[in-house]
Amino acid sequence: MSIYRISAGVPPLGSQISSLLEADPSLGAEKAGSLEREFVLSKEDFDELFFSKYRLKYISDYFAERRLDLRVVTHPEATNTCYEKADLLGNWSPLNVVKVLYLEHCPSGAAYGIAVPETGCFINRKTVGEILGLGKSEPLAKAKVLPVNMSFGTCSPFVQETDLVVRGGRVAKIVFDTETLIAKKHEQHLDDFSFGLNHRMSVQMNYYHCYRMLKCRYPLLVADEEILTMLFTERFCRTQGKIRVAYSFESVSYRVAKFIHDTHGDGDVSIVNDYSDELYLPDVLTVPATARSEVDEPAPCEHIAEDAF
Repeated sequence: MSIYRISAGVPPLGSQISSLLEADPSLGAEKAGSLEREFVLSKEDFDELFFSKYRLKYISDYFAERRLDLRVVTHPEATNTCYEKADLLGNWSPLNVVKVLYLEHCPSGAAYGIAVPETGCFINRKTVGEILGLGKSEPLAKAKVLPVNMSFGTCSPFVQETDLVVRGGRVAKIVFDTETLIAKKHEQHLDDFSFGLNHRMSVQMNYYHCYRMLKCRYPLLVADEEILTMLFTERFCRTQGKIRVAYSFESVSYRVAKFIHDTHGDGDVSIVNDYSDELYLPDVLTVPATARSEVDEPAPCEHIAEDAF
């Protein structure tokens, strides 16, 4: 895959910009991976290649003005999930890949976006209505109609003015997770977001900076709430003194998800702790004859002087 960055000192390519993606080793037959190539572009060329056609120039305006880290990455294969994206990025954690869920408020048809890192669990559906400012029993469903320039598998928080309910659109609110914002602000790692309609491109920026950028542009639309709460069921089983406890998580906080990832990694993990106690010892313990003398005879004690202490 290839990385594209903005630099103020690079002159525009002019007419040559149209052929740049044709030479991209990730998008061509070569399908290069592992972030092998990097292209440094002027802001004009960067927008021309990636953002202008989706009307997302406000992203590069914000990041270039504040000199914050922003880059576009091209991928050798199309992706639809955070896990697929993390695999293509090599040693990236899914916690650094952000998914955006759009839910539809059935009575009104308004859409609500939830931008969270891939923790491996769904959000707590029992409380999401209240978190979004709706009633506890308000019916919500997966959105059937997405904001402009989005498709399932490329959903992002990067909406347009025409997407907003106050402008005649459908999007009423976009929520980021509060705890994740605090953690990401201090971590300062890049996070991967989908954008536009191309399943082989993504834009990378810090989750916290993404929130600040969108909050500046849409102050009444974007908010932070405690979205990733802890929700799990516990199964406790005791058999002949042995205890087995199994947890099934439906929602986990960012910090807990990070602890699980750092300890066990990603994917399916099976951990078995095997042990024995006195209930499972045989009735008679025998000592091998060759070792009996060593067991029966105590080792000589060394003389300790009285003033040693």
